[in-house]
Amino acid sequence: MKKIKLKKQIKYSICTCGVSKKMPFCDNSHRDYNSKNNTNYKSLKIIPDRDVEINVSSSMWVNY
Repeated sequence: MKKIKLKKQIKYSICTCGVSKKMPFCDNSHRDYNSKNNTNYKSLKIIPDRDVEINVSSSMWVNY
């Protein structure tokens, strides 16, 4: 689990595939991964309405 701080009205993309080099944030690595592995990963988009600190985790994040 990773605790991250998010700022109000900024769009964040959270990795769901586990191959991003900017974990826990998405760097669009899923696009190449999807092509090679016939998968359909997409990032999780978050736009907070206030500054907030959240905990994020995923079973796909094996190296994080």
